[in-house]
Amino acid sequence: MSNVGALAANLHEGSRSEYLAQYVFASFGTAISVPHQEDTGVDLYCTMTERLGARAWPRHHYTVQVKSTMSPWRFDSQESVRWLVEHPLPLFFCVVDKSSARFRLYHTLPRFFVWATGALPESLELVPEEGSQGLCTQWSEGTKFSLSAPIVDRTINELLDDSVWAEVQSVIDLSLQEEQRNLARITMRVPMF
Repeated sequence: MSNVGALAANLHEGSRSEYLAQYVFASFGTAISVPHQEDTGVDLYCTMTERLGARAWPRHHYTVQVKSTMSPWRFDSQESVRWLVEHPLPLFFCVVDKSSARFRLYHTLPRFFVWATGALPESLELVPEEGSQGLCTQWSEGTKFSLSAPIVDRTINELLDDSVWAEVQSVIDLSLQEEQRNLARITMRVPMF
């Protein structure tokens, strides 16, 4: 039975985290949302821009996967793992807690470690962690990587402060530079990260 003029009450529940993340990333440049029916693993295509005079110039292109919980990002087949490892752009994992408007951003550098080992596992989990002290990529159980502490952990309100915003922009820019170096190594077939 159809209820013309109505929609499911929780239809946009998962999308609200993506909207908040898009708002944050758009403050650094551009952030284009991927329509749900077109989603193949990333939710946002973004560009970090640099302002020069009255113009903003693109400096880095990157992608973001957004979640509303701290649950692991799972890749349940070798082809899914291959997609992660060979993804051609820098890739962030973002967790947005809507109730506290908390924005946590994680690098995905373990994907380069997987590539450098030369063997793709049948499955993989990237596990976001709490805390403020990050660790280097840690291998555990053969198919699970901790993403360690977030590289950014702020509320949306904190990001409205110009000095906090500039600090976060700097952290994201530094992470994008490291991802681009790793992507270049993959292109050159240099097995290190």
